[in-house]
Amino acid sequence: MRRRVWAGWLLVRRLRLQRALAEAETELGWLGWEQVDFFDPRLTEQVQKVQEFENAQATLLNTSAELSSRKNELAHTLAQHTSTHDETQASLAAERAPLAAQLEQAEASRRQKLEAAERFTRAMDEMTRHEKRLEARSLAFMELEQPGMDARVEAREVSDELGQIASEKKLVMADKVSAAREADMLEAVITRARGELRRIDAAAAAAREALAAARESHDSETRILDRERKKSSLHMAHLDKEKRKPYQIIGASLADDRIAPLNQPEVLTTVDSLRAAIAQIDQSLSDLRAACAAVDPSILITFYLLLAAVLFTLSLFIGIAAHHR
Repeated sequence: MRRRVWAGWLLVRRLRLQRALAEAETELGWLGWEQVDFFDPRLTEQVQKVQEFENAQATLLNTSAELSSRKNELAHTLAQHTSTHDETQASLAAERAPLAAQLEQAEASRRQKLEAAERFTRAMDEMTRHEKRLEARSLAFMELEQPGMDARVEAREVSDELGQIASEKKLVMADKVSAAREADMLEAVITRARGELRRIDAAAAAAREALAAARESHDSETRILDRERKKSSLHMAHLDKEKRKPYQIIGASLADDRIAPLNQPEVLTTVDSLRAAIAQIDQSLSDLRAACAAVDPSILITFYLLLAAVLFTLSLFIGIAAHHR
């Protein structure tokens, strides 16, 4: 059992060392691939694969750069649209403010003029009713055959008041006509101001719709570009993973031929030490297998039977204890 446990531990350690060796051989191939023997067809094929991967990655890098450039252009275009929209809205707001104030003032003045005209109309009606009452009294005085002094005085006062009312009616009528005329003039100003405000509001709404359309177009194309960039990045990562295989084969060949990279020769030393550690583990595993094979089969059978009996007895005790609880 001790040998088998130790063998399992060695297998786990060997797996970790193999991964480390693959990394080291890949790095060795990456650093020294230009030093391989180009007369070896197998290595020449791996070098060609590396070059194909490099060309494909260069193409992907160019594509990614083009996508980034296009995305920057879209952002710049949207920024220009936004700036133009803000300038347009500011200009329209500056144009609208005095017109809105003029419209508000004109509407207030027109209401005042219409109210004045209505008051003049009511005053005219009141004066007309009073004038009719005075005319009736004047007619009554005229029908008297011999009016007294008081009647003549009162008749004169009525006549004077009738003349005064006629004068006041002319003045009130003139004021009413003037108020109505001014209200009509203000109506023209109001109509013109409302038309200008509608034009400005329509232009502002059109500018907002144009900006919304530009943003929608920007967002839609940006999403497409982001998907393309993601696909390119995934493809790049796949090529990086696939490129490690020929680099590892080249690195293993360089290690076999004792060729170290010119700039980092210590990488070859790392490969050698990892190979030596794996070889030592392989030897230990071989020795353990030989020792296990040399054991008498009857002893192994007896041991496993005793182990099974012990485990069965322990399970019974555990079951009984759980039942009594």
